[in-house]
Amino acid sequence: MWIGRIQVKAYFLFLPHIFIFGFFLSVVAAAEEPTPLSLKEAIQIALQNNSELQSGQEDIVLRDAALQIEASQFDPSLRMNANLKQSMRESTAFAETGLTGNLFEQKDVQIGLGWKTPLRWGGTTDLTLSQIKTDASFQRTNPTYQADLAVKWTQPLLQGFGEKITQGPLVIAKRQRDISLLTLRSRVMDVVLKIVSLYWELIFQAENLVVQKNSLNLAQQLLEFNQTKVRLGLLAPIEILVAESSVASREEAVIVAEKEVRDVEDQLGNLIGLWGFSKPVSGRILAADRPVSDEIRLDPDDLLKSALASRPEIVVAEDNIKNGNLSIEIAENQLRPSLDFVGVLGPSGIGGHVSDSLDQLASRDFYRWEVGLLLGVSIGNKAATATVRKEKAGQQKLRLEKEKVISQIKLDVREGDRRVKSDFERIKATRRALDLSKQQLSSGEERFHLGLLSSHDIIEFQNDVAIAEGHSLRAIIDYNKSLANIYRVTGTLLEQYSIETGYVGAG
Repeated sequence: MWIGRIQVKAYFLFLPHIFIFGFFLSVVAAAEEPTPLSLKEAIQIALQNNSELQSGQEDIVLRDAALQIEASQFDPSLRMNANLKQSMRESTAFAETGLTGNLFEQKDVQIGLGWKTPLRWGGTTDLTLSQIKTDASFQRTNPTYQADLAVKWTQPLLQGFGEKITQGPLVIAKRQRDISLLTLRSRVMDVVLKIVSLYWELIFQAENLVVQKNSLNLAQQLLEFNQTKVRLGLLAPIEILVAESSVASREEAVIVAEKEVRDVEDQLGNLIGLWGFSKPVSGRILAADRPVSDEIRLDPDDLLKSALASRPEIVVAEDNIKNGNLSIEIAENQLRPSLDFVGVLGPSGIGGHVSDSLDQLASRDFYRWEVGLLLGVSIGNKAATATVRKEKAGQQKLRLEKEKVISQIKLDVREGDRRVKSDFERIKATRRALDLSKQQLSSGEERFHLGLLSSHDIIEFQNDVAIAEGHSLRAIIDYNKSLANIYRVTGTLLEQYSIETGYVGAG
């Protein structure tokens, strides 16, 4: 009884550990359960989590900031000032010192308000209102209050004149933002193409694992068959060794195939950011979509037209050229001398009280106006001349880059079209080869059971079927990859997969 009690106690002592171990096994089993994932889901997750795309969006933020900085040059500004000034100096002017000596003393208190507005065609308008209180020696009215209201207009007539020149940097900044959007769209297509390629590759590796397991199963069945025949004395023992060798070889093939599946799962999961996604998932991925194997007819002329109209790289090249042309005009404008028109107009008033000065100001009986021209000529102007040369050289480079882009796009379209058609022909050829290898295996098995073929012959037929199945599957997967590639080179990949990516622009 004592021993029994010890046994019971021991049982209850280890019971929690048994439950913990069982829970651990269930967690491990759940962790290994594959997560079904469609191609569209994989792309949507990548659009949220892919670090490369997130970096591209930060570029947009930087371009937005640069655009706001350029636009801010036309923001009006408000200024206020308050000054206190006192002076004591010697003077020989009778009007300043009178008969009592040669010292002149003055105190000024000034308060001002100004509103400055940059003009979009160049120049500025500056509206100022000031009030000055003055205490001075031998001033007839002491203190005096002077009020001034003035509008000053400064307008460049040569250098810096015109909306194209003043707003050129803003236009360039806007295009640079558009270029960033197009570049991000191109990045998205590249990432999507990688996802599609890995997704189909995962299907290939998973199906290839099934093929290898089926091949192993056939080898094991042959081994069992040979073992039975050897026991009955109907086969030589060497046939067992031949079958065992085949089983061992195919076991290795299964191990390699399983590794390839896990490798592609990790690559795909890492690319789409699946492991960092808010939804908890296991480390396994089950590709839920099926590849297509039907022929999709493509017209080379339509493909090229689509590519030239939709590829972001062409629009980027054109926008860069437009910015280059504008930069040249801005640089050439700096070669001109500066000639500015300056005009000032406004009423003024003065009196013994603030109200007196404001009344005179409102009456507009007292005023001042001023007009003038300010000419400036840079001797040599080497910096502006060098800038023009640099911009023109850069513009020529941009034109050559556009020609290179168009040439590459045409090449991409031709190669992509050939690739699609070639892979479809491969599908038909590998299907025929697979059918023939299966017929050969079926016929060989009948002859083997009649003792007309050796185990080595059957193993060769089985290997031929496994190889043919792999080639047929590979042709289908490559065909689906080729379709995705042709959509990429024609610039229609996002639309083809119904991807809504408003933040990357629409081309």
